[in-house]
Amino acid sequence: MYSYWAKQPETLAALVQEREALTQPFVRLFRAAGPDRLYLIGSGSSFNAARAAAPFMQEMLGIETGAFTPTAFPGVFSDRPLVVLLSQGGSSTNMLAAAEALAPHPLIAVTGEAECELARRVKHHMLIGCGEELAGPKTMGYTASVMCLYLCALEAGRAAGKLEGAGYTATLGILARACEDMRRNLARTESWFAQNLERLKKIKKYVLVGNGCGAAAAAEGALKILETVRVPALAYEFEEYLHGPVFSTDEELGGIFFAGPQENERLLGLAGCHAAHSKYTFVLRPGETEQGQGDLALCMTGAPYTQIFEFLPAPQLIAARLPEILEIPDGLAVFREFSSRWPTKFGGGR
Repeated sequence: MYSYWAKQPETLAALVQEREALTQPFVRLFRAAGPDRLYLIGSGSSFNAARAAAPFMQEMLGIETGAFTPTAFPGVFSDRPLVVLLSQGGSSTNMLAAAEALAPHPLIAVTGEAECELARRVKHHMLIGCGEELAGPKTMGYTASVMCLYLCALEAGRAAGKLEGAGYTATLGILARACEDMRRNLARTESWFAQNLERLKKIKKYVLVGNGCGAAAAAEGALKILETVRVPALAYEFEEYLHGPVFSTDEELGGIFFAGPQENERLLGLAGCHAAHSKYTFVLRPGETEQGQGDLALCMTGAPYTQIFEFLPAPQLIAARLPEILEIPDGLAVFREFSSRWPTKFGGGR
């Protein structure tokens, strides 16, 4: 898992460079369908990626865009829908069922693997572009999925005349900068992890809190910690966290707070309140130097949509490194027991 974590900057930069060829199937279908609504469907990390990308895609394409899990999909409510089925392995049984149910509508499968069951069942197909990721909990596959969807929206928006040249160039430049920033942020995150390791080793439960795209990063970060460190990990949008979940605050609760450039003082104030109750308080924020114990200063573009690439490496690294340090079993035996009775993958696929 750690090796994939470390490859993220170069993988994302390659996607940006190869964007026109990578996104061609989506752009072609988008122009042919002329959709008035975009549905993004995925499970697990793929759903979290769809959730993170939806606001950016809506802005670039000028059409309502929503993210859904296949088993909680409310149905198609538009005259000209376009459905994106996002799946790293392309073999999830619930995604295959969604493809069958939505077959009357324009569909495109976006997968990490070229040869997979979902690609075989859906007429239109494109690759995420990150290659195969053998580790169960996805790191590179998640951030690559978000970037892939961003680039689909960017290229389709330009091709359909919804995005002016200057806007396209400026947004592309921000994404390219985010890739470069991520290289530096990984080094900073490694140092932060080492400095805070003794405290991280003692945390028995986590809450991750952010605003906007930071809340989407929190959702994926919590999933990674839950899957690997195997302790309770919850994620909340900042205002939702204030409406009740703060009752759970105590000295054992580890809190990770994502404070982006546009965040108001309320989120930082919340982190301060948490620190008064728990020494396991960590604030991720833009800057060159830490402003308090547990802080992680990050290179940030200032654009909300790049916060996924800026915030997420910290919880990803906790998930990649801490289980080995604490000698936590990987949970595969439990997963196999459950999946043998309630299979989630077609034909034994990933």
